Order: sequence, then C-alpha cells, then structure tokens
Amino acid sequence: MKLELEIHHVQDLHFASETSLSGGRLGVSRVDLERVILEDPRLAGVGIESALPGQSLRIIQAAEVVEPRAKVDRPGFAFPGASGGVSGAGTGKTRVLRGAAVVVSEYTNEIIPPGFAYGEIIDMSGPGSKLSPYGSTMNLVLTPRPSEGVHGLEYQVAAKCAALKAADYLASADCTSLPDEFEEYQLPSLPGLQSDKPKVGYIFQVMSTQFGVNPADPVLYGGPIHGSMPITLHPNEVLDGALLSPFRSWGMETYAIQNHPVIRELYRRHGRDLLFVGIILIVASENIQENERGAILAARTAKYVLGADGVILTKSSGGAPEVPMAMTARQCEQIGLKTVAGLWHIPATGDNSAGVVMFSMPEVDGLVSMGTPHEIIVLPPVERVLGRPVPPATEREMMGEIRTRRRYIRGAQDQLGSAGVRAFMS
Repeated sequence: MKLELEIHHVQDLHFASETSLSGGRLGVSRVDLERVILEDPRLAGVGIESALPGQSLRIIQAAEVVEPRAKVDRPGFAFPGASGGVSGAGTGKTRVLRGAAVVVSEYTNEIIPPGFAYGEIIDMSGPGSKLSPYGSTMNLVLTPRPSEGVHGLEYQVAAKCAALKAADYLASADCTSLPDEFEEYQLPSLPGLQSDKPKVGYIFQVMSTQFGVNPADPVLYGGPIHGSMPITLHPNEVLDGALLSPFRSWGMETYAIQNHPVIRELYRRHGRDLLFVGIILIVASENIQENERGAILAARTAKYVLGADGVILTKSSGGAPEVPMAMTARQCEQIGLKTVAGLWHIPATGDNSAGVVMFSMPEVDGLVSMGTPHEIIVLPPVERVLGRPVPPATEREMMGEIRTRRRYIRGAQDQLGSAGVRAFMS
C-alpha cells in the first residue's frame, strides 16, 4: 500500500477572479468557492475571508482546521465519504498545500457551552500566534450560515463538510508549479514484515463520548464510529483523509490528524530500529463494559493479529478517557505487550496547581506527559475579529484583551504530541 504526497509550499493567499496556484501563491475565487460550498442545501450562505500571519486579527469559534488536499488521480475524493463519494484512501497521489489551512468558525451558538463567548481562538499576531501552528499558516476562514430549519448538530456536520469541500477545492486548483517536495509512505503487508527488530503498533483513541456525540458525525470514511469496537487501519488511510476529527474533540483538529506526528515518526523509524505494524482505532465510552470489551479486543488484535511486541497509546478529549486508555494499556501489558501512553494532565483544581492522572495501575508505568491544558494565557487586543461571538458578548469585546487557558488557543496543545511547547528540567 503506497501513498505519495506531492507537497506545494504556500507562501501567500489572496482573492482572485480564478483559483490557481503558482510559485507558492494561492489565488482564491470567492465566487467559485461559494458556489461549491452552497451546493449543500443545509447552508444558506457562507462568509469567506483570509487570515494571514502578522495581521492584527483574531479568529473566534474556530471549530475545525483542515489542510488543503486533493487526490491527483481521483478528484473529489480527498475526504472519502464526507466530501465526496466513498473510495479507499491511502494509495495513489495526493496534492498537499503545506502552509495553508481552511478554518471553520461556527456561526450559531447552539452547540457552544453557555458563557463561552469566543470558543477556541486563533490569533494571527502576538503571543497567541507563536503558541499555535495556525498563527503562521495562510488561513482561509469560513463562516457557514445555516438554512432555515437547520440547527444544532445538523448544522455542525454541514459546517465541517464545508471545510472539507473547500480544502479539496483549493488543492484541486490549476497549478503551474512543480511540487516543492515529495513524501512517500509504504508498508508491506504483515506477512512481509520479517525482521528481528521490535514490532510496534499504535492504539489511537480517536474519540470519546464524554461530552456527547453527534450521531451523523462523518469521522471514518464519512460515517460515525461512536458505537464501534476497535477498528484496524493501515496508517496511510489516517494520513490520507479517511479519518476526521470528531465532534467536540479536544486538541485534535483534522489538520493534526492529516499530519499525525506519532504515525509520521513511526514511519521515519520503520526499518531502522523498529517495524511499524499498523493502527487500531478505539473509542472511549461512558459505559464501563464497552471499555472493557474494547480494551481486550484492542490488546488481542495488536498482539495476535498485528504481531506487535509493543504499542503506543494516546487519548482524546478530557480527563475521563484516560481511564479507558489505561485499561487498554493494562490489557496489553498482561499479555506481554510493552506500552507507552501519552496524555494531557488534567489539573484537579481547575488551574495548574495540581496536575494529575485519573488512574493508578502498576502495569501502566510508561507515561509521556503532554503537559496540562489549563495554563492561563493573556492575549493582547487586536484590530479585527473573524467569527461571531456568543451574545451578549460583542465583537468589540472580542477585539480586546482576552484572558483564557492554553487549550482554548486552537493548536497550542494537542493530544497527538505535535504542539511546540516543551518543558525542561535544569
């Protein structure tokens, strides 16, 4: 299974009469993109703006971020099942517009917690821009407006699909430049993985039901997964648009999944000091029996189907999903698989005074801290805001100084280990 990424580095984004890519400059036709997005009858309109590095600008209610990608050999299938027809992902050639991003700002406040006036933020200047990778990307910001009678979860799916369509549309633009670089991802089938190197798998907790689910959420190949038992995937499928960030996920945008740091690092080391044997998706449930079944199935699949010697685990959402992740790690250890788990630490007091983990299991002793998401950050005033604040807050208030927590700066800290913040002990 071979995936080739043709990567174009985008250094400028501007609006033009036609959408095209040349020499790192991405021109976008508002008229044509609006027509593509509004093919969805769930949407009555869409605001389309740009947000560029260095601008005194703040994006609020940043619900999703997607890297523009298109299948070179199958136009319209960059996100199979979600933005186009269903087709297998992870093979062929995919065009990537590296350095560009599509950001969706939710238009309604129906699915936003009360009092949460600004949602997740992307600042294009100041300290916030340095914390988030999206403060330095060329951002196309969409504010989809729902059609009459469309609201809540239905609107949320429509807004996500708008971002996916826009990402595919941008990467499908007429291009007069050769790719700046190429990346290739290829693993042989399991019978071909013969080596004395340790075999390593990845158990990816992609979703939690802790904060509710959207039953129509197009997470995997355009369909929901909230009731699923563990699912085995080829890593190329994750990198190539088959898997999307789920509803109410903390620190896991689709952009981060497309550039998944754990998968890319395992690929980098594949054949050198380890063999990467595959991925198992798992859902953290509020039902203890479902978590027990999922833990057993994931562990046994990793050992007896993938043939792994060890696994890496990560979690999604808040503190509660740490327990199902630890249950899975314990099952793995009990049948002879070495485990390492990476996780946020959720402070017990709501600030940074007492970072904790939610479990105590002697078998689960290999932990990597990804920090705590509740550090207080002060963002200075800006000249312009994109997005709609939740009433009674006003746009002028959103332009002023904001005191928030690190986790509400979109991309400043993620569950997959790609954030740029590091801690060192002297």
